Amino acid sequence: MKTNLFLILFFLTLFSRSQTVKSVDSLNIEICKALVQNKNLNNEIRVNTITNSYIIPYMKKFGDSITRQKAFELIFFRLQKNCNEFVALFPQSKEADGWAIQYEKPVEKTTKEQCNQLTKNSKYHYFENDGNKVEVTLSNNTWTEKFSDNTTSKLHFKQKGNCEFELEFIESDNISRKNMSIKGDKYLYKIYDEDAECYRVYLKNKETYYTFKLLKQ
Repeated sequence: MKTNLFLILFFLTLFSRSQTVKSVDSLNIEICKALVQNKNLNNEIRVNTITNSYIIPYMKKFGDSITRQKAFELIFFRLQKNCNEFVALFPQSKEADGWAIQYEKPVEKTTKEQCNQLTKNSKYHYFENDGNKVEVTLSNNTWTEKFSDNTTSKLHFKQKGNCEFELEFIESDNISRKNMSIKGDKYLYKIYDEDAECYRVYLKNKETYYTFKLLKQ
């Protein structure tokens, strides 16, 4: 009986989480449209507009501060994932090895043989926008990330043809990653350049390319 009750509660939690993500994603579509429409205004006005017109009214649905905080985190990080116009509000990484945004497809210089070397190593790292280092362990088709605050993310790794690899989200206790993704979300990356120190990789989101260096250890 206890097992059955646990399973019921587990699936109810999953359903509630799924419904919340759908609700936030619908809200974020409207937020992103507003950011595009107000593109000619300064960023402070744009942020104030989406905050007062969309975010605050949505958060008023929730009665306690903890739930409101969780809702805000979900809105913020799902916007980072799904709205290029929102991402563009924030400065790009000041680290030379950090991520960047560009609107033209990176020039691809790698060979199949170079790309196939990716799985020969098990240790990599990259830098987030704030300059913090993320350690990557690649083992048994699992891509594990360790962040500066000692939180982790786990994703399934699948190497594909044409210098691409796919990461499928499994789980995370990192505040950004657990809000940005739900189990089963897939991300397709492409290696476009390689040297002795790193692989240069991009992720395409609509017509925008997010580039970063996956540094070898």
